[in-house]
Formats: sequence, structure tokens, C-alpha cells
Amino acid sequence: MIVPLPPASAVAFADTRHGWVGSAHGLLGTSDGRTFRIETRSAIIGISAFDRARAWAISGDGFVLRTSDGRRWSRLGVPHLLRMQFVDALVGFGVTRDSVLVRSDDSGKSWRQARAPGPVRSECFTTRRDGWVARGGSVWTTHDGGQRWARARLGAGPQELPDLGCRNGDVWAVFHEGAAAGTEGYHVFRSLAGGSWRPVLASPFQRKLPSISNYAGPFSVLGRGGAVFTGSCAPCGSGTATLVRTRNGGASFTRSTRRGPPATAVDFLDNRRGWIVAGRRLLRTVDGGRHWRVP
Repeated sequence: MIVPLPPASAVAFADTRHGWVGSAHGLLGTSDGRTFRIETRSAIIGISAFDRARAWAISGDGFVLRTSDGRRWSRLGVPHLLRMQFVDALVGFGVTRDSVLVRSDDSGKSWRQARAPGPVRSECFTTRRDGWVARGGSVWTTHDGGQRWARARLGAGPQELPDLGCRNGDVWAVFHEGAAAGTEGYHVFRSLAGGSWRPVLASPFQRKLPSISNYAGPFSVLGRGGAVFTGSCAPCGSGTATLVRTRNGGASFTRSTRRGPPATAVDFLDNRRGWIVAGRRLLRTVDGGRHWRVP
């Protein structure tokens, strides 16, 4: 199963001063949170930041890029990754464009196929042992590095496209179900600290759960019940973009909406401080999305 590349935009911050932004035009880095320098001109589709010095990126031509000093990047292997994240300075996990779960044990120099319950569309690991993969309407969980997997059937069927996000022991899943009449079908589930799965958000097609907006966009998991979701509504006036936050695992949500293009990438450090890529701009908030400004 070959899956399409995500939009060529990404953002990842290690703290309020150190982070990276990727686009179709290259990779930018900052060490003061305000001014950015060009660090590579390769198109970027994903970034994983471990700390202010060590980070990895996926280029549009399939290379994995790595920095060990926060400024200079080198090209490593070519596993043609769709997504990737590192759980420590050595070990990372990813999914290739042909839906294979892979693992690196040497900071991204080499990659090998990891044990998985067949092809996977999305993955997320928080430690070398604890991780999740998804395909269709199901999510599998491992607590021994992929030796054994437990399946949870959450979605309606194999046509669904799942996205996973995790931090600490929390994992959130967004199942994209296709769009019609200017609105996307989607459901959002979460599992907190190894607990059972619970649906918390869904598209406006239904009335039982709150929605994000007409479309569900990228999201950021904070851990301890916290998560930030983005959404958009192109038919709403000149177009609106929505940010939906929870601090209690979806028991309640805080919503803010702005005019403008939807977010194509998002990264939050906590419930208040975060960044989005919207159109060609990087925007920063320090009050949970009520106000945005260019860094």
C-alpha cells in the first residue's frame, strides 16, 4: 500500500527558543525564538526534535537529515519515510511510503524493518518499548518494542486514514473518513496512561460529540490528558481556522477561531505555548491560541 506524502511543511520546537520549521523551500532554525536562519534548502515533510541540539528531518526526496549541534545538518540513509520520531538520542521509529514500520538504533544512520501487525498507516512511540500503530479502523499497542501487539477496533473500516499522536502514556487517534459537501467525516479517540479508548470528538455530521471544525487538521499531544487540535472550514466566510484544546482528556474543550488559511503543521510545548504553520507563515501563541503573532 503506497500512501501519499504529507504537505511539505513541518514544525518542531525543543523549547521556546530552539526549534525548526520546514517547508517546500527548505529548513529554517532558530536559537532565540525570533530570528530564523536557513539550514538546508531541501523540501521538508517532517521534523523530530529530541532537544535543542539533536533533531531529525525527512526531506521530500526521501533522505533522513540529522543535526547534532542544532545548526549543521547531514544526510543519512534513504528509507523513504512518511513520518518519524525519535524516543531518545539513538532510537527512532518511522513508517515508510510503502507502509512498513522501521526502526533505527544508531541515531538515524541505518534503518531496519521492525515487527508490526502487517502494513501500517501511522505510528507513534514514546519509549523503546511503548508504541502504537494504526491501519484502517484499528490501533495496535505494544509494550515490548513490537514483540507482541494488542488490537483495538475503533473505526468503521479499512477505508479510514488514521493519524496517531502520543506523549508519555497518552495516545490520541484521528480517523479520517472522507469528505463530501464541504465537510469531512472524522472521529477522534484517546487512551490515557494505558487506559481504555474513548471517543471524544467527531465531525459535524453527528450530534453526540463536539467537533473540531468541518475538517480535522494536524494535532499536538501534550500528555497528562492534554492535546491541541486544529481544524478548518473553507466555506465559512473567507475561510476560518480553529484551535481546540483539552487539558482533561476530552472531558471539556476550549475553542478559538481565526480568519485565514488552515494549519498544515502544529507543535505545542504545553497548553498555552505553541506554533502553527499556516499558509506561508509561522505563527506563535502564548495564550493557547486566543492571539497569534509572527515570531
